[in-house]
Amino acid sequence: MLVLVAGFGAAWIYADYRHFVESPLALSGDERIIQVPDGVTASGVVDLLYEAHVIESKWKMRMVLRMSGVSNRLQPGTVILTPDMTPGDLPQLLTKTGKYARHTVQILNGMNLYDIADRLKTQRVADEKLFIELATNPAIVAESGIPASSFEGYLAAGAYTFEPGASAQDVIAAMHERWRSQWQKLVDENRGAYEQRRRILSDHMLVTLASIVEKEAMLDRERPIIARVFYNRIAKKMKLQSDPTCIYPPAFKGEKPTPARCKDAQSRYSTYVIPALPPGPIATPSAASLRAVIKPYTGPDDSQILYFVARNDGSRAHYFSKTYAEHQVAVDFFLKGKKKKPQGTVQPK
Repeated sequence: MLVLVAGFGAAWIYADYRHFVESPLALSGDERIIQVPDGVTASGVVDLLYEAHVIESKWKMRMVLRMSGVSNRLQPGTVILTPDMTPGDLPQLLTKTGKYARHTVQILNGMNLYDIADRLKTQRVADEKLFIELATNPAIVAESGIPASSFEGYLAAGAYTFEPGASAQDVIAAMHERWRSQWQKLVDENRGAYEQRRRILSDHMLVTLASIVEKEAMLDRERPIIARVFYNRIAKKMKLQSDPTCIYPPAFKGEKPTPARCKDAQSRYSTYVIPALPPGPIATPSAASLRAVIKPYTGPDDSQILYFVARNDGSRAHYFSKTYAEHQVAVDFFLKGKKKKPQGTVQPK
């Protein structure tokens, strides 16, 4: 009888164990990124999985690793868990170097922190929420010497390759270090113009203005002209009235400016509400936009252009105006399809 009971118990335990091994991970239909740190033990990996609510039993997962013989061969890095995986798939995943190859991600000019976080998540480089949490942590930002509350505008665009196990903080540090290097090179190459601009705006203001130019301009040749428009408006104490500032920080992915958002009295960034520059950048400015605010357009009528509107003709160019009346004619023609053409002469090339 004792043998039968013991045999039944063993069979039940084995059946329960097999059910665990073959059942899908508890991912609720979503992919999950788990960072396995260097030097972690098999028990530590099990704890990570359990604390992330990926598995429901520690001892069963330990048994899976022990039975597979990989407990001493687990590798650090970024583990991508998908809804079709089971605990039985994890031993191979945790030791397969292909899953821990370097991760490359392309960050584009004009992206804001939220775009970057989404790209890092998509490319399986770092956790989206943790990246935003660290990138907007005033204490961490202050340690980097940035006079702002976030790294917005202070992370360089470009291609990055990260080693397995890179943390969100590693990613931020690499992007900011590249930004510092690029900024210093730009300043050194344009020292005279930079010193002249610094009489008007601080470095932080220059980066902030450059981020607005980045979001407004589509053509590099127009960036200095758009920068000049904003300098002229600042000199005349006019509001900048830049649409991209209305939707920072974004309420949702892909948000577009609306009259209501631009006129939101509670906004700290909308330049339709605030009298001058916003408190910080709204995106990652390119080197071309940073250079444009250091060396804005100089030429015919450079001190008079105050308005611009997209030509909306596929050229990605803008039409520049000296007066509001002319600007309204340009808006009607390019955006509303009215037949009266603007007759302005201020169209710097």
